[in-house]
Amino acid sequence: MIENNIIKSLGAGSGIDSGALVKQLTEIERAAPQGRIDAKREKAEAQISDFGLMASAMDKLKSSVTALTAKEGLYSKSASYTDSDALVPTKLDTNVQPGTYSMEVKALAASQSLSFAGLPSASDAVGEGVLTFNFGSWDRDGNNDPTTFVADASAKTYTVTIDSTNNSLNGLKDAINKAEMGVQASIIFDGTGHRLVVSAPSGANKELQITAAEAGDTPTNTDAGGLSRFAFNDAIAGIADVEKQMGADAELVINGLALTRSSNKITDVVQGLTLDLLKAAPGEVVTVTVSDDKTFAEEKIRGFVDAYNAFLEEVEPAFSFNKEEEKWGSLRNDSLAKSVLTRFRSVIGAAIPGLTDSSYSALTNLGIRTQLDGTLKINEDDFEKAMSNNFADVQKLLAPHTNSSASDITVNSFGKQTQAGSYDVVITTPPSKGYFTGAAMDAGVTFPNFDTTGKSYSFTLNINGVESNSIALPTDAVYTSTDELAAAMQSAINADAKFKEGGITAVVTYDADTNSMSITSSRYGTNSWVNVVSASGDAITDLGIAQGNGTKGVNVAGTVNGVPGFGLGNVLLPKLGEKAEGLSMIIGENATGGTVNFSRGFAGQMEELVGQFMQTNGLFDSREDILQRQLVDLDDRETRLERRMTAFHERLLQQFIAMESILNGLNSQGGFLENLVDSLPFTSSNK
Repeated sequence: MIENNIIKSLGAGSGIDSGALVKQLTEIERAAPQGRIDAKREKAEAQISDFGLMASAMDKLKSSVTALTAKEGLYSKSASYTDSDALVPTKLDTNVQPGTYSMEVKALAASQSLSFAGLPSASDAVGEGVLTFNFGSWDRDGNNDPTTFVADASAKTYTVTIDSTNNSLNGLKDAINKAEMGVQASIIFDGTGHRLVVSAPSGANKELQITAAEAGDTPTNTDAGGLSRFAFNDAIAGIADVEKQMGADAELVINGLALTRSSNKITDVVQGLTLDLLKAAPGEVVTVTVSDDKTFAEEKIRGFVDAYNAFLEEVEPAFSFNKEEEKWGSLRNDSLAKSVLTRFRSVIGAAIPGLTDSSYSALTNLGIRTQLDGTLKINEDDFEKAMSNNFADVQKLLAPHTNSSASDITVNSFGKQTQAGSYDVVITTPPSKGYFTGAAMDAGVTFPNFDTTGKSYSFTLNINGVESNSIALPTDAVYTSTDELAAAMQSAINADAKFKEGGITAVVTYDADTNSMSITSSRYGTNSWVNVVSASGDAITDLGIAQGNGTKGVNVAGTVNGVPGFGLGNVLLPKLGEKAEGLSMIIGENATGGTVNFSRGFAGQMEELVGQFMQTNGLFDSREDILQRQLVDLDDRETRLERRMTAFHERLLQQFIAMESILNGLNSQGGFLENLVDSLPFTSSNK
């Protein structure tokens, strides 16, 4: 109220609207610094928006670049095959070797199927106890009826327990299925009773032996009732009646090579090619032709060209002159934004470093060229020739590529920091695996009739720090050769539950010169060893496998471009900080050295460049942080300006109030003087 009275009183003496004048003077004082703040804020906000525009456009470009660096982009394969319902290719990995494969399906793999005597109801009790399932194969008579079971030493034994909680036909079926042993159980009503039907995994060596141990009784597997009704072994009368289908391997011929497999899904014959066998067709040859999927690769290359041109179009407003608004884009003079375009153009126009085994070194060799406006255009003739005649060079030009002059030195991987180039690798210490070599076998161990009947060949191993259970060779087995004995020992070792859990495997070999068996770890390096913890008397006497420590493995050692690297097992890594840092090389046991070449390829370089700009805490994030801090600073400056203007306005206001007070005083004094003059003699207006 007081302030309003003061404001109203302004101008009373001078006749000037001092309140309006103070406001105008304050606005004039505010205009210049406020204009600078507003201009900087507008620019910062526009740059944040335009950097967001660039990031969005670059993200689309990144997708097209990643499609070229991915194996599925340039290394995708296609397959064609002659019309047949015998087999069909179902999967092609990028590592499939292009070529033509002739295939003949002679027989399909089959699963052994067992059907047991029926019960009136699926809920009827079956008896309590334990069923034991073993996998292997059955020797058969002339009618293919099973006679003697031969267990697979490498296969795991499974048990199924039936007690009061699951004592029914349904409970038995569920218990078998829940055991996750690859055996499927079902109940089928045949019109007179409910039968338990058991199907083993497919394959001749995946057949079943089932033994029963009744609860509290010594198992005989011949009881008419109880769990023994579901036993399947050579002690069972009428065993042939239980088996409805025998297990069998698939038989096929590929490029003249006869093969057998336990499954009708073939994944390990042609690397990277998966086949489904549909029916046996002896005499029918199916031709499968695998080739590079150039159409798919061409689609990805053209996709990159379109994406790059779209990127330039999307970011153009941030750099060009807007005629409608009559101003330039906010990033016209921004060094970071301009460097994006400059560095992209540099990669597009330059030769790709590290390519030593390709006739193509730049995009122009592929027919992709830069136009005057910066966009890319494909010369269709050159592009078609490159794709048709030099596709391998196109792959090397665009995608990351490595090669080695030595077959026993291969590049396993590379890192973001790995620089393209050639690197001389010298191996000073080849890698080795840990092993244990037994003493000479007893002279009584002779072949082809080495019989384990009545013997106990068992031992416990410590491989790479994992101690096994007791490992035993099958009893009552006859080995016809040292290779067969070594294979049986290897299967028994690799089947050990603790080794399987720890990912431990070993190889067993026979040395004819020393007449001894060697057990070698599959791992390389100083963390690789094979020690015998304990062994049975027969294993010590006959096989020479006695308690003792073997020989540890050795880590690889070598140099990369003359600088010692770091070796772990059979992997050699260059020293940190070197140009080759991140290059992981797998070294063979007989390696001496070689030259390794590494190229990121055009797409790899572009991917790395895009990553520098767009990655978390990358260049774009850093610039946005700076711009956001500028906005915060501008808010602070505006707050300070507002305080200064408030003070300035108040100061002017007080000054004008003082001026008006003086003028009011002068006016009052003027009236007094006039009255005084009028009252003086000879000055009165009345005289």
